[in-house]
Amino acid sequence: MNPKTLLRTSIQALITGCAIVMSALAGEPWPAMVGLGILGANAIAAQVTAGKRRGRIWAWATILAWVCTWVVPARLVLQTDRGFSYQGFVNSYLAVLAWLAATATLLDRHCFGVVSAKVRWKIPAVICASFAGWLWLGSAYWENARPAFYVGLAVNVSLLLLWQIWFRLPAWGTISLNTLMFFLLGLPMADVLAPPRLASRAATGKRYYSYAAAKKDPAAFAQWWNYFVEQWIVMSKELYAPERFRKPGYHLRPGSHSHLFESFISINRLGFRGREISEEKGGAYRIVCLGESTTFGCTLGPEDRPWPELLEQMIRERLKPNRPVEVVNAGVPGYTLADNLDRLTKEILRLTPDMIISYHGYNGFPLLDVSLTPPERVNLPVYAQRPVKVLADAEYHLKILHFRKRLASDGTPRLPGLADATKTPYAAAYRQLAQLAKAKGVRLVVGNFSMAANTQSDPDVIEFYRPGFPLVRSQVKANVLHSRIVEELAKQNPEICLVETQPHLDGDHEKFVDLVHLTQEGRQQLAESFFAGIRKVLEGDLSQAESARAER
Repeated sequence: MNPKTLLRTSIQALITGCAIVMSALAGEPWPAMVGLGILGANAIAAQVTAGKRRGRIWAWATILAWVCTWVVPARLVLQTDRGFSYQGFVNSYLAVLAWLAATATLLDRHCFGVVSAKVRWKIPAVICASFAGWLWLGSAYWENARPAFYVGLAVNVSLLLLWQIWFRLPAWGTISLNTLMFFLLGLPMADVLAPPRLASRAATGKRYYSYAAAKKDPAAFAQWWNYFVEQWIVMSKELYAPERFRKPGYHLRPGSHSHLFESFISINRLGFRGREISEEKGGAYRIVCLGESTTFGCTLGPEDRPWPELLEQMIRERLKPNRPVEVVNAGVPGYTLADNLDRLTKEILRLTPDMIISYHGYNGFPLLDVSLTPPERVNLPVYAQRPVKVLADAEYHLKILHFRKRLASDGTPRLPGLADATKTPYAAAYRQLAQLAKAKGVRLVVGNFSMAANTQSDPDVIEFYRPGFPLVRSQVKANVLHSRIVEELAKQNPEICLVETQPHLDGDHEKFVDLVHLTQEGRQQLAESFFAGIRKVLEGDLSQAESARAER
């Protein structure tokens, strides 16, 4: 064996060994590694037995081995995990290198017409480098590695030039490569001319976005909204205890506590939000506020307080009663009026309340029509940080288009008419509430429900809330029916005190965090509405109690 043949054989053996090692490191299936070994052995044998004919078995083994190596690119194409990471990039790079090493070995074994040996080796070399360059560029883009991305740009532009220097390309090939090259070169210039990029996680530090603020920066609002949903889920896991045999399947865990943004939330030993209270009320006048998360309180700041707590403060400071007045926050996120009716007999009435204030609405809309059941969770498309803002903007707009396309078929529930609203399960639940309160001698106060959008709202406002609340159009109509139900309930039961919460609140989107949850200003307004609505009734009850005490 002459030195030249020995050198070539040694190089091919080294390439084959490296290809097998890279396949093993990349976790490729064993048929691919066996195929690489056979191809390498075939190429080495071709050098050693130059000029000698070999049998068909060896030829068929080569073909089979080559087919086996196609497992490598097939796995890369069909893999389900599309996310880029450093480890994923390394694995993909090693897999591509292993496959291209096999390609180089095959090309060296089988000549193609007049193509020179130099060109045969240049082709797999440039292909290998190009694959690595684009993998590097893609990984740097998805991981927002700005320096690495621009290194990848420089490498890929250089490789595009190399394609044109080394190979004679047809006209369309040259035009395509030049177009791609100028596109890559133009990205840094476009990034310089584009507005400043959104700071990473800047939106999460903001307590809430009003409609006006969110319209100015929808990307920041989307980021904040998803963060808000995540924080709500974290809070729920810390405050909720599972309950198998009663809907909705959970209750507030007594003695638990959590945070929502900067707001500290504690559940007392009786399972209500707020300070500790005794089950026996003593000489206090006790008011229990029954409701949903809008009563529980979507407080975000350290100084934020739920509206029942604000109501208690107003009563104490403005009426200055001679006996203590205690307001209990019995709101539970996710509960409907039907769920709270079950709690009423088991948890609420044992507190011997003098007054129950009901503030229900959104969660019970499915009692008007089951198709109004909201989806479990809706995530807005997130503006992802990328090395090039122009590409990040384009990516975000594509996400928005896809998201809106998914929301296009809202599905309009067939809501009952105003005349039939009182025949729904929601109306039946209110009648049951009235009967229970009357039977126990508890004064009942019922408020209608307020939302950020109503039938008089600008269509743009309603559309703004649709990504987070896909059924907003129908829910706005459902709230009209809900108001009709509570109005009819008060007419049929004169002892019920109906409170209009909608003036200065319903449709005033700047007082809402989202479609239904209130800002602190909104909670203040709701407390003002309930205070104004119950003031005369409360003064009468307190004076009667004072007179009865004096007669004794």
